Amino acid sequence: MIRVFIADDHELVRYALRSLLEGEPDLELVGEAENGDLAVERVLETKPDVLLLDLRMPGPGGPEVCRRVREECPDTRVLVLTSYDEDEELFGVLAAGASGYLLKDARPDNVAQAVRSVAEGQAVFDEAIAQRIIAGQTGAEIGAEAMALRESLSDREMEVLTLMAKGFSNKEIGRALWIGETTVKTHVSHILRKLDGSDRTQAVLTAVRLGIVSMSAE
Repeated sequence: MIRVFIADDHELVRYALRSLLEGEPDLELVGEAENGDLAVERVLETKPDVLLLDLRMPGPGGPEVCRRVREECPDTRVLVLTSYDEDEELFGVLAAGASGYLLKDARPDNVAQAVRSVAEGQAVFDEAIAQRIIAGQTGAEIGAEAMALRESLSDREMEVLTLMAKGFSNKEIGRALWIGETTVKTHVSHILRKLDGSDRTQAVLTAVRLGIVSMSAE
């Protein structure tokens, strides 16, 4: 079971998400909160696999809640589900360690699958958000950084990184490339070190920002 916590100040949204989770046999709701302080407090108590986080609630905003959760409960992944897509909040919550960012007009089945993907350590972003991440990071300095980083990656590491960006798990990468899962884990470890990423999500975001790979919207 994937244990999920909902943080949103709108009761109707919490009800809809609760109903969605109850209809998925592998997803379990372990708690809810309607403000930022309560969200952090209850997440630390329940230690869910995934926090479904709205960006704007009473008390600390989404980026601050995400930062505190990731620092104090690092095994909990954060999936932002919000109506807002302003750059300051978007890049703020990504810098704080969010693993995904979806808008509330996403289809229910896409939200459920995003929860599963984030729980597995994958990065999940709305298509428009993924394009914003790419568009918001350009320039000559980035071009030079991208060239240096690309040269540091072996051809096999690039293959693995490309599949990571498409949301493949280690097992799926192994099947696609005809290599063992242990070998995949070794390549992922090397990629994280070279991209200075604390986890798969941050490594993929760095690669997307630099234009080394493109990110799947699913």
